[in-house]
Amino acid sequence: MGLRKRQLRMLFFILVCILIYITWTIASNQSKLSNDDFIRFHVIANSDSEEDQQLKLAVRDGVLAKINNELVREAMAQELAVVQASGTTEISPAEEETGLNRVSLDLEQSRKYIQENITEIEETARKIIQESGYEYDVKAELGVKWIPQKSYGNVIFPSGNYEALNIAIGEGKGQNWWCVLFPPLCLIGAEAPEDEEAAQEAREIYKDVLLNEKYQPLTEEREKPTTLKLRYKTLEQIDELDKMQKDPH
Repeated sequence: MGLRKRQLRMLFFILVCILIYITWTIASNQSKLSNDDFIRFHVIANSDSEEDQQLKLAVRDGVLAKINNELVREAMAQELAVVQASGTTEISPAEEETGLNRVSLDLEQSRKYIQENITEIEETARKIIQESGYEYDVKAELGVKWIPQKSYGNVIFPSGNYEALNIAIGEGKGQNWWCVLFPPLCLIGAEAPEDEEAAQEAREIYKDVLLNEKYQPLTEEREKPTTLKLRYKTLEQIDELDKMQKDPH
């Protein structure tokens, strides 16, 4: 009986340690980047011919313009809903200055938009292809894929599994164009909404995201390229828990 009590106490102690460790790990990693903090965007050309590469860029521009306009429109609608829920009909100068009611763009919002509009995104690409005089098929999908090391400006993204919006044109055997859709590095240079209010809203939304301390490694100025140190949060935690269970002392 005494032995069983000691075993139960040891098991309880291990469980408490695991809970403390998980809580500490999550808290300590909140400001650090992992592969899970990005949505990448890849447009893969039919081939490496000059014509197919130009078509790839046309598809890129059209899809980015669509995403840019619609994400901003959704954010503005959410802000209006917040204001109306507060019992007013417009944002006061003080609220506009402080951004009190601003709805920030986040990873989940971007993912949800892509998932709900993947068919429309694919149709946008297909329309551009047809209007350019080509009959290539096109496939748009959002998913986690293994991606080799790539550079974006002075920042090097190491190879690994990333969530990405992929648009493959025709046979998809040509060089691809890529960027980072979230945080919205892609959208900063995309065609701005025609409405000036929406264009200003886009600038404010993207600024809010990129000024986040978490993404500082992407935006800080540097003379030499730097490689991001990204981790697989879930896998790391599982590995550490396994070690603790095998060696409770």
